[in-house]
Amino acid sequence: MKQEEYELISGSDIEYDEIRDLFDDKTWDISYLSEAGFSRAGSSPIKAKFHLHGYDTTGDIHSLVWNGIVVAKHLESTNDYSFYKEAEEILLTKFDRTKFVAAYTNFKEAAILSGIGVRAKNSLIYNKKFGFQCKFMAFMFPSNIVNYPGVKPDKTILDLCVDCDDCIRNCPANAIHEDWIDAKACDHYIDQDIKWFWYEKMKPNISYEEVDSWKDYNTMPHMSWGQGVDGFYERDGWKLKKDGVVIPIPHCRECTLQPRCSKVPCLTE
Repeated sequence: MKQEEYELISGSDIEYDEIRDLFDDKTWDISYLSEAGFSRAGSSPIKAKFHLHGYDTTGDIHSLVWNGIVVAKHLESTNDYSFYKEAEEILLTKFDRTKFVAAYTNFKEAAILSGIGVRAKNSLIYNKKFGFQCKFMAFMFPSNIVNYPGVKPDKTILDLCVDCDDCIRNCPANAIHEDWIDAKACDHYIDQDIKWFWYEKMKPNISYEEVDSWKDYNTMPHMSWGQGVDGFYERDGWKLKKDGVVIPIPHCRECTLQPRCSKVPCLTE
């Protein structure tokens, strides 16, 4: 998207509390991110742009950036991105669309730079309020945000990870190592999730044992969608649809669940 499409208008300074008070503390966390922080996050590598939303600060080194906020939402579902729109609607109760813009950037880096999260050994971002059970979103404001808390980013590894190897021992994909992540092993495990979802919904004329034998791309047949046992499934780009409605694609959550990581807070109590 081009920046001109947003027609953002800079006005008088905005008090940080005016923004923070819009979000319910029980389900949201929020932190300030400077213009320099957005620039740095936008220049950091991103694995893939599966969930592009709003103005893309990563596609052009000359992208216009402003100060803004990073928000975290407590979510049980890993691939639930409906909170993007929810956060935007919350801001619209106070500000019109000329005052802010949803910013697509490297949310992991933005979370660290804003002080709202710390990188853990499993490469996920740990939020002190919600642990790993949250997702991040960012918004930029052309007006200066003032009187924000002076939170310093923590660029070290999460202190709870010191002398702990829960994630390394319990990762079913063997993707997590002491000082690096095997991204290919992680992606392959997610493909296994999709494999079983496809088998369950489509019920091809093959045995459970045969499906279980598919271990990699070379042994997996082409997964064609169509009429399943409970609806019509189709792939639209990166989206999976059931009867024309987008549904979550199966996703590995082993990094975020007990007892895979003993540091995840028990939020159900």
